[in-house]
Amino acid sequence: MLPSIKNLEYLVAVNKHLNFSRAAEECFVSQSTLSAGIAKLEDMLRLKIIERDNKSVIFTQQGLKVLNYAQEIIKLSQDLVDVAQLDFFKGEVKIGVIPTISPYLLPKFLSRIKDAYPELKVSFTEEKSETLVDKIDGMEIDLAIFAFPYDVPKHIESEIVFREKLKFVYHSDNQLDNLEEKYLILLEQGHCLREQIISSCGITEDQISNYSCSSLPTLIAMVNMNMGVSLLPQMAINSNILGPYPNILVDSNQLSEAYRDIGIIYRKSNPQSPSLLELSKLIQ
Repeated sequence: MLPSIKNLEYLVAVNKHLNFSRAAEECFVSQSTLSAGIAKLEDMLRLKIIERDNKSVIFTQQGLKVLNYAQEIIKLSQDLVDVAQLDFFKGEVKIGVIPTISPYLLPKFLSRIKDAYPELKVSFTEEKSETLVDKIDGMEIDLAIFAFPYDVPKHIESEIVFREKLKFVYHSDNQLDNLEEKYLILLEQGHCLREQIISSCGITEDQISNYSCSSLPTLIAMVNMNMGVSLLPQMAINSNILGPYPNILVDSNQLSEAYRDIGIIYRKSNPQSPSLLELSKLIQ
């Protein structure tokens, strides 16, 4: 006799919440039903998976191994359902996108999808790269629009669609001789654009400003105050992000080799990979 998918889902939900009551709510069952399902799983496998009292829920060492298998089995079961879909482009696709791409590329991409595949339902979420990798891994999204270089896990596939230039921007009053003096303003830690600029341009720590920003609009406002210089993605400039700032100039010669690659990531085991790659052609 094999464990049921439902009981494995109960186990994964308990791991997520470390609380039987909240796990039961997520699974739309009573707490007693969920507890009975896990007890049945423990009885079938003849081992203790979870230790709990009134205050805590703890997985045993053997229980953690069972949990890993349960997560993989659920993923493969979802893959089986996906394979059974007659037509990917008449179903639903969930897309993730990073903030330094989303406002500039996503509207055109969604419009192209609507024109090319009018029956395909699309939903999207905007998050930082690390969060999107987790969502891909957890099957919360099907693909993510990404910027590279980025060190993705081995079980996740990446596909580059095009290369984008990063343009040097500065205030018109700036003489462009301060890059060595902690004058380069970047996004804060956690944004992949920061690391891509550093690696692409060979930036050293003493060149990076003590100021850091959480978004491109804030970064641009800092440059407009002549607090430093920076680099912007070409797609942002093409979207007229500098329109309200006539004093900010774009220099094609300073750090002219700076770039990032734009593409997608998805699970290698995703059975819809060919369709995802077909969809990615609409990004460029």
